[in-house]
Order: sequence, then C-alpha cells, then structure tokens
Amino acid sequence: MSRDGLHAGDALTLGRLVVTPLFVWLFWRALHGAATGWLAGVLFAAVGASDYFDGLLARRAGRASARGRVMDGVADVVFILAALIAAVVAGRAAWWVPASIAASFGYYVIDSWVLTRHEARRSLITSRVGHFGGVCNYVLVGVLTFNDACGIEALGPGLMAILFYAVPVYSAAAIVTRLTSPRGNDPTSQRANEPTR
Repeated sequence: MSRDGLHAGDALTLGRLVVTPLFVWLFWRALHGAATGWLAGVLFAAVGASDYFDGLLARRAGRASARGRVMDGVADVVFILAALIAAVVAGRAAWWVPASIAASFGYYVIDSWVLTRHEARRSLITSRVGHFGGVCNYVLVGVLTFNDACGIEALGPGLMAILFYAVPVYSAAAIVTRLTSPRGNDPTSQRANEPTR
C-alpha cells in the first residue's frame, strides 16, 4: 500500500464516524427512558479510545499527515455535535452549547485555511486552547452519557449548568487566542503536517 493510502489510524478515525449514528440512537433512546444507556456508555468509551489511538498509530507508523488531522477533526466534531444536538432536542442541554462548539470549530477551519493559503497543501493548525476545548467537549458528552443516559445522576442540575456555561467560555477563548496571536508565528499552534496526527 502506498504511503498515501489508508492505514490503521485512518481506519479508527473512519470507524468513529461510522458508529456515531449508532451512539446517537442509543443515547437518544436512553434519554427517553429506554435501557440503552450502558450500551451508549460502552460505545462512548470506544469512541474516546479511538480518538486517542488513531493519532498514536499514525505517529508510530510514520503516517501522520494533514489529511489525517482533517479526518480526525471532522470525526470529532460530527460525533460531539450529533450527541449534543440530541441532548438539546431531548431537553438535556441548551441550544447554545453545540452552537458555541460549532462556531469555534468553524473559525478554526477558516483561520487555518487563511494561514495556509500560500502553501502547496492546505492544513489545519491547532492551538493549545483549542485542543483543551476539544478534550472538554468529549468530557461533556461523556458526563451526559453516564450521568443522564446511564442514569447515574451524580451531578445535579446546578453542576451540569456550570459545565454547560463553561462551553461558550472556552470556545470563545479558542477564537480570541487565534485572533490575537501573531499571524503565522503562533508558538501555541501546530501544523497538521507535523508528526502529531
């Protein structure tokens, strides 16, 4: 197989996209009283593991690439937004939670596109704040999965509200960090073609 072909890391990333509809269906049914919460929890754990191991496999194989980072970013945002939109429709989250994430991700893509417009291949440029936000997004979906869908209910409405209100804060911080960083010379940024995925 050529070095431009799919590898194990890419397969995990694509697998995350494939199982997203199943997760959302199980999650949605659990939020409406069906006994599917723990299945959703197991699938969430598998999705989270795939997000970690796809990059690790790509780096170990020397196959980290701009394409892989784009695939990873798309798989992440599709999973996160699909789950959170389901939570909104089920009355478990406010509409501005996924909207904040979508706005931050949209600006991430646009800013990366602008910064790499003179390069031979466009790439995504990550930032530490954006990466932190991405981790927090996964944590939020995990909390909703186990707290609400699985019925653990360890966090009450007050603590859940704090988690929800944190989303626009760190999403806005990711945008502001990009707006205020020196163009093309941000020490907190990393280009997609560097060997991180």
